[in-house]
Amino acid sequence: MPVPAATRNPRQVRHRVAALTAAATLVAVLAAACSPPPTPSANAADGGRRIDMRTPAGLRAQQTLDMINSDWPIGPIGVATLATADMIKPVEASMEALWWDRPFTLVGVDLKAGTGTLQLITSYGARQEIRIHTGDDTLVDGFEVTTQAPTISSWRDINTALGKTHARYSWQVAEVNDGQCDRVAGTNTALPLPLASIFKLYVLYAVADAVKGGTVSWDDQLTITEKGRAVGSGMDLPVGAHISVRTAAEKMIATSDNMATDMLIGKVGTQGVEAALAKAGHHDPAAMTPFPTMYELFSVAWGQPDVREEWQRATPQARATLLRQANSRVYQPDPMRAHVPASDYGVEWYGSAEDICRVHAALQAAAVRKAAPVKQILAAAPGINLDRHEWPYIGAKAGGLPGDLTFSWYALDRTGQPWVVSFQLNWPRDHGPSVTGWMLQIAKQVFGLLSAQR
Repeated sequence: MPVPAATRNPRQVRHRVAALTAAATLVAVLAAACSPPPTPSANAADGGRRIDMRTPAGLRAQQTLDMINSDWPIGPIGVATLATADMIKPVEASMEALWWDRPFTLVGVDLKAGTGTLQLITSYGARQEIRIHTGDDTLVDGFEVTTQAPTISSWRDINTALGKTHARYSWQVAEVNDGQCDRVAGTNTALPLPLASIFKLYVLYAVADAVKGGTVSWDDQLTITEKGRAVGSGMDLPVGAHISVRTAAEKMIATSDNMATDMLIGKVGTQGVEAALAKAGHHDPAAMTPFPTMYELFSVAWGQPDVREEWQRATPQARATLLRQANSRVYQPDPMRAHVPASDYGVEWYGSAEDICRVHAALQAAAVRKAAPVKQILAAAPGINLDRHEWPYIGAKAGGLPGDLTFSWYALDRTGQPWVVSFQLNWPRDHGPSVTGWMLQIAKQVFGLLSAQR
């Protein structure tokens, strides 16, 4: 099922496929300019195909391919040599998003009068088409990107698709029976991989636990600080403003608000989140101790000074010291590392597919009495378009950081049976937004398999 990512209308040309807000929010926080990671040249990725450049469409198709395969970043000066004046900005945005997924392998090209369609395979294995239209001045006045979803008709097809991404990955489909996760299908389900914003489920559990214990109320007020705003927030609130614990929890899950997350961690304490790891069934809570706030992890991962190598070889005690130091200084992002994965150095929150299932099940079990709002908080942003007659309840949390992409859902089918579906992908490099939409197409077909099997 293709996802059109752009149209010929300049105001509508976009490459970014619909993505979970959780992933988009975190990536946006880190989306400063940086030097590109090394990648193979365009010549190394042309698959032996050649484009006939004797027509304007052929010439612009080759230019497009050369630009998105180049190690030189996309910019307005280069795009001005390709597109008409009113299309420079939208085409630049579309091509910049594509550029992160280089190298592209050319598998075919279809040239007609005034149009050219590039048939490509991305570095993560997806098939894409770029359709361009040229005007009388030979410049591009139409630019459309379509990402093709692989067909998922069996569990084996999931591994076939994910195996082409060149990522370390895990996925699992599990039934939840009496609070226990029973795997139906999956790969690498016990492998600890970066969680990205899925770690926020443990923060939510810690909050729910504190609410049930009477030490925290959903109506308790939290204060916006300048330091808190440093890690990014979708809430346009001034320093000194207040929000409730309930609002912060809703923002943390629905929009993956980083500031709200740290406010909640501050409310329950890192010890509260560390206790939640054990209560919610994390396979190795000690591996996540000391538990970093977002401010602390961002400072270690992408801030100045660069202490990633120190973190990588540090003992838990030394890591605690690094976190205290990070917390004590002003977060200064290093633009040269904004798209560089920190998980290569172990700077991330980690868990397995089995951990993800257990924390989802634990949250649902905990959502009683004072903690009952947890169910509604988790279901505010499903992030996937499913038939709500087939799936009347969908709780979700996903995440994205440079090199890391994660998804998870707790869903009830029409019979009331709970299921947890999750995916984790980890690359040594960053990718553009199209991989998010591509993965969501795979996930939707996985839910379709479950519906067909009932």
